[in-house]
Amino acid sequence: MKVERISRKFIKPYTPTPQNLKKYKLSLLDKCMGHMDFAVVLFYESKPRNKNELEESLEKVLVDFYPLAGRYTMNDHIVDCSDEGAVFVEAEAPNVELTVDQLVKNMEAQTIHDFLPDQYFPADAPNPLLSIQVTHFPCGGLAIGIVVSHAVFDGFSLGVFLAAWSKATMNPERKIEITPSFDLPSLLPYKDESFGLNFSEIVKAENIVVKRLNFGKEAITRLRSKLSPNQNGKTISRVRVVCAVIVKALMGLERAKTRDFMICQGINMRERTKAPLQKHACGNLAVSSYTRRVAAAEAEELQSLVNLIGDSIEKSIADYADILSSDQDGRHIISTMMKSFMQFAAPDIKAISFTDWSKFGFYQVDFGFGKPVWTGVRPERPIFSAAILMSNREGDGIEAWLHLDKNDMLIFEQDEEIKLLITT
Repeated sequence: MKVERISRKFIKPYTPTPQNLKKYKLSLLDKCMGHMDFAVVLFYESKPRNKNELEESLEKVLVDFYPLAGRYTMNDHIVDCSDEGAVFVEAEAPNVELTVDQLVKNMEAQTIHDFLPDQYFPADAPNPLLSIQVTHFPCGGLAIGIVVSHAVFDGFSLGVFLAAWSKATMNPERKIEITPSFDLPSLLPYKDESFGLNFSEIVKAENIVVKRLNFGKEAITRLRSKLSPNQNGKTISRVRVVCAVIVKALMGLERAKTRDFMICQGINMRERTKAPLQKHACGNLAVSSYTRRVAAAEAEELQSLVNLIGDSIEKSIADYADILSSDQDGRHIISTMMKSFMQFAAPDIKAISFTDWSKFGFYQVDFGFGKPVWTGVRPERPIFSAAILMSNREGDGIEAWLHLDKNDMLIFEQDEEIKLLITT
């Protein structure tokens, strides 16, 4: 797809950041994220009447989200909130003759890169922490691509930012209703990186390809009907069902190789910590839950995999509930998690990682010209088999962005159960 970038500018906060907020210290979890970034693209069938209103509302919302307009100073472990600004790119896709709805129905996953700013910025200075590209289509629709540094934000935080930005655009004369807090660095301060780990030992996967899989309402309902409720008597979540189905198919690839499996799932700890936290707390507060090692032949039944994933998540929530408590040293908790990660990254393990973005409200982001017809994602560059799980537009299914080794993907796509469950 041909996308022409027309202009590139920096958008600065509408009013200067106060002097007492100029140095934003990173939290311990922020530092664990390193120099990665991630992105989401929102596709709309309409566009704003005033071509400048997205820029004008971005100026206003950056007043509250001031770290996003700053620059990361790696040696000092801070964001210099000097109001240098976020990147804002205007682009056009002149050769697209389809409607936006037609365009996204059969869009290849790799095409998502066309709608993101032309350079992916690492988190070190002087590069921006937030970059946005607005791509206009001849049909009258547009795509808004947002790239953000994982050093300052996680998926939940991006959802808060987009909700605030859209409300500021829709109601420019009203006070912004969503006010973020940036208290996590004081609750989980960065002290040092002495976890006793050597990340140079990690072997990164090569030849990773991405494919999006749609698990609709009917498929999930059919799978749930075969499963027992969880320990609390609640129906198994859509996300857990899809995770288990994907793992079951991947295990089928490994039985001949006799490698053990480990499954990782990210957990948003907001509303799960014993210490209270403000509703719109931004920064990184996601931890990783790791299952025990599992032989490929050990969990052939879907119910066993659902239970394995569920038990691991419940245990991790309990283990990390004290992460923000004043009488705890967060480094001990993070060190424990990182040691599990090193087992997960061992060469004799087949690792698969899941990230749940289904509750971050991306389909509710309305700038005043309608809600998105589709949302696409680009994660931090995966080094293992990985999947990001999103809600579909209707909110009753799951779209999985699956990253696998190229050869594994070719075999995975031929799994009979997968073929029966996914829709186009």
